Amino acid sequence: MSYEETTKRERLLDWMRHGDPEQVPVLFSPGFEVAASYLGKDEGEVTWADAIRTAEETGTHNFAHLHGPLPHEAVPFLDDIHLRDEWDRTEEGIRRLTTWLETPAGTLKSVQEFPPNAGAYHREFLVKGEKDLEVLACFIRRTTDEIVANPAVRRQVEETLLHTKQQARDVFPGCLWVFCPAVELTSCYYMDQATAIYALYDRQDLMEELMALHWRTTEIWMEVGARTGVDIYGYAVNGYEWLNPDLYERYMIPQATRINEIAAAQGRLSWIHTCGKMKRIAAGDAYQRMGVDIVESLSAPPSGDVDDLAETRRTIGPDITTRGAINCELMYSDDLGAVRERAAQVLEATRGFRHMVGDTNGSYPAYPWANIKAVIDVVREQGRLYD
Repeated sequence: MSYEETTKRERLLDWMRHGDPEQVPVLFSPGFEVAASYLGKDEGEVTWADAIRTAEETGTHNFAHLHGPLPHEAVPFLDDIHLRDEWDRTEEGIRRLTTWLETPAGTLKSVQEFPPNAGAYHREFLVKGEKDLEVLACFIRRTTDEIVANPAVRRQVEETLLHTKQQARDVFPGCLWVFCPAVELTSCYYMDQATAIYALYDRQDLMEELMALHWRTTEIWMEVGARTGVDIYGYAVNGYEWLNPDLYERYMIPQATRINEIAAAQGRLSWIHTCGKMKRIAAGDAYQRMGVDIVESLSAPPSGDVDDLAETRRTIGPDITTRGAINCELMYSDDLGAVRERAAQVLEATRGFRHMVGDTNGSYPAYPWANIKAVIDVVREQGRLYD
């Protein structure tokens, strides 16, 4: 099949599996951020047509993030579990989301704040201490039972996946974001990291029970993904900014390996996101042992610890494709020269290996278009842009 007969989606998937390392896709965090920047729109105003147009006109790539199904998918089907959201603003004018999770075992509350020029963060987590763990356990047990027993929950997720795929029109690979269960429980979704560490040691049996329940949900989402033609399964595992090697070996590597094995059995690609300190993880051959296909984000200090990109990329090896290496904080910089310099450094440090140049995490608000264009220009000027 000739180049003209393949879609942009097919070309990127083929390159990620066995493409020429001298050709370099530019892929910023999948979503509508690049289109928002290029078109001068708020991200909430961007359509799939906008994203497709942006990718074609700029030579960049993107993913169709099909869904990120959570246990919450079961809540509308349950009479005794309720989720309630309320938006307001703080005295300083910051947008704030308060969520109440009501269960037969009690009620939990979380508070998120969304500053206009910085990342969103949790002011309060659902689980604040040991007494809240039983409420969380009730929620996870009830939702898992419903997801397993009620086909209507799975149909709802499947319909969402198919709708997004239809909108993306086969221009972008479809990525289903699933969850490594230990990460779901410990990486700042239900509780902060200090609480999670104490729970893993003080309530190990309960936490491992909840991991097993989350794993049943992950398997079901991957079954739905197989039926709907997902191309990639993505998931995140934190780095050594707070995890120690023992926890990584005990929980993260085995659970990631299971996801990757299912993806491989289905003929899909697997993709792991680690935006923090991953240098020692790579040095321990963890990614090879997991059997993962694609690794991101290769963050440099201060947000990461990959201080010698060429060394870490060699350690990861030629069988794994990588993405990232331009820190998010640099992409917001006013110094175009620094952005161009870093893009050139990344191209040189990853030469000989399949690497997609891009940022190191999701971005909101969108980066300045001049900064994104600077990265594209550097790759194009070297004659290496894979579009």
